[in-house]
Amino acid sequence: MMERSRSILLPGLAVLRRRRGLTQRQLGEISRVAHTTVQQLESLKRGAYPQTMQKLVTALGIAPEELLHGESTNGNQSKSWKFKVQ
Repeated sequence: MMERSRSILLPGLAVLRRRRGLTQRQLGEISRVAHTTVQQLESLKRGAYPQTMQKLVTALGIAPEELLHGESTNGNQSKSWKFKVQ
């Protein structure tokens, strides 16, 4: 069983998805994450597990930190969380 404490809220997801002109369903198809999960993540009803974050990061072509902040990190922002994308 997975621990709930490993999930992370993604307040930047909706903004980043819209900037790329994608619907929740399209992002779900591209990332292979259920669109209902995308909906729940965007509404902050649930957090994402690392493997889900990796799928979203890859699909959106962004740095993981952007999901947490909704904007590009430029080196001036604190990076308190690290995530390795393979």
